[in-house]
Amino acid sequence: MTSWESAVSGLNAAVVNAFGREVLYLPEAGGPATVRAVFQAVREAEDASPGVYAVLFVRLADLAAAPVRGDEVEIGGTRYKVFDIEADAEGAAVLKLRQVS
Repeated sequence: MTSWESAVSGLNAAVVNAFGREVLYLPEAGGPATVRAVFQAVREAEDASPGVYAVLFVRLADLAAAPVRGDEVEIGGTRYKVFDIEADAEGAAVLKLRQVS
């Protein structure tokens, strides 16, 4: 790992430790896991229904397997489905979530 990758990875860990909360990650394949991640309930407006989506910032090393579309996350008793994933080269990802009805 280069010094840049190491620095960004350390920053990601600090952000998750400082601002994260425990969430239940429910992958389509495999068992559930409690992980620490940063949750933002309303991130962006969408043109299509339901109109807004939430995001979850997670360190990929904290998950048993790489996230995939269709995985679910339970946060504060509310269930969300992953519909998009933006991973970076330094081992973190932003998961775009829609609330499950």
